[in-house]
Amino acid sequence: MLSLLFFISQLLSESTLATKIGTGGGGLLMLGLVVAYIRGWEYARHTAIIITTLLTALLVPEPYVSEQVAFSIMVPPVLALILTSPAWVLGSTLVIFAGLIIRAGGSGVYADPLTLLGVAALVGGMLLARSIADTAQRAAHENALRADAERAKAEERAARLDEASKKLEEELKRQRSLLELVESLETPVARLADRVLFAPVVGHIDTRRADMLMRRLLETVHDQRAKMLIIDIAGVAMVDTSVASALVRTVQGLRMLGCEVIVSGISAPVASSLVQLGASLGDIRTVRSPEEALQLSEAHN
Repeated sequence: MLSLLFFISQLLSESTLATKIGTGGGGLLMLGLVVAYIRGWEYARHTAIIITTLLTALLVPEPYVSEQVAFSIMVPPVLALILTSPAWVLGSTLVIFAGLIIRAGGSGVYADPLTLLGVAALVGGMLLARSIADTAQRAAHENALRADAERAKAEERAARLDEASKKLEEELKRQRSLLELVESLETPVARLADRVLFAPVVGHIDTRRADMLMRRLLETVHDQRAKMLIIDIAGVAMVDTSVASALVRTVQGLRMLGCEVIVSGISAPVASSLVQLGASLGDIRTVRSPEEALQLSEAHN
């Protein structure tokens, strides 16, 4: 577009017929290059710079060849600055000045040191501006690449964390299932007769297991509508005050459900420990063995 405006200004200026014909032909050629570039011909940019540079060097009329400086001679370098690289800017400027100096017979305004110095400063400023713009563009591109890389890493980390979270959730589900299985194996509840259940307790009883025992027995008695539960503690290694207290709470809860509770299997060492500790089972009914408890149940029926 800039080159087309340049050719239009040349046509409107006071120049010779040959200059106007050459300028008009150049303008039509530039219009064709614009169409070619729009259609994807990448070299249309470089061709446009070459054509405008040559036409400027050859068609600039007097008195702008030997007596006055024509500012239009900077159009091709500016066009090169926009469309190509700094090397093309420098090349276009040198070709134009060489052509104009040759046309002026080796002298003229374009051979004047002050003119050359001014144009050199102008072209240098253009090249510096282009260099700064290119540096900023490269930095922006690199920052965009780094941002994309960081975003990709963040997405990858998020995906790994999500996968780890899912695995952890699955592991927790398996652990809960195992805990439920362990609870059921720690305190199995068997049916001895109609609405009579038997729950053997084996091993050490701590606070966690005591709470688990009470919860499981309450749920089982409620679900099966049991009227009697025999708790056998023959396999309990030690019964202290905390165990006795947990056992009393369990029995009280079971009685609230309408279930009679009998504790069997209290050994001599366990009984001696309870006496020494001053622990009491309250009014809980006790027997020597599950068989005796079952006989009491049958006699009660």
